[in-house]
Order: sequence, then C-alpha cells, then structure tokens
Amino acid sequence: MKRFVFALAATFAIGCNKPDEDACKKAIENMRKLMGTQGYGGDLAPAIRRCRGGSSKDSVACASKATSRAELEQCGFAHFDEAPAKAPEGSGSAK
Repeated sequence: MKRFVFALAATFAIGCNKPDEDACKKAIENMRKLMGTQGYGGDLAPAIRRCRGGSSKDSVACASKATSRAELEQCGFAHFDEAPAKAPEGSGSAK
C-alpha cells in the first residue's frame, strides 16, 4: 500500500508543473507570430502535445508574453539554431 501511495504522489507531483492545452496554444500562436510563420496553417495538435509533455508552466507563460524573438529565446520554450544553415559549396548552377 505504501508503494501505491508513493507512486500516486510522485505521479501527481510530476504533473503539477505541466501547462494546460489553452496555455500551450497561446504560447505557440505567439511564437509563430514572432517568428513570422503564423500564415502557415497546419494542425497545432502535435505542437500542443509536445508543449504539454515537455514544457513547464513558467516557460509557456513566458513564451505567451514574449514580444520579441530575443525574449522568446530566453524563455526556454523553443530552441533556435545559432545561424541559418548554409548551402554546401558547389551546389546550384554551374559558374
């Protein structure tokens, strides 16, 4: 019985810092707006599932309130490449 109570308490404690669906949706929509990708339709459900499973309430709240990409990066909500990928040398048309 003690194991069951411990497992239940641990499960409850882990789930306490997870954001709800509406908070994730708001953060994702704000991130898309800041990144200039809000016009790319698509299903938000997979992004919401990732948000709920891998983000904290604090990082989601921060991402929802961010007003610039720099602020968004500081939230720890999403990870961005340092520099855009460059095409390898020799690709494209002949010189």
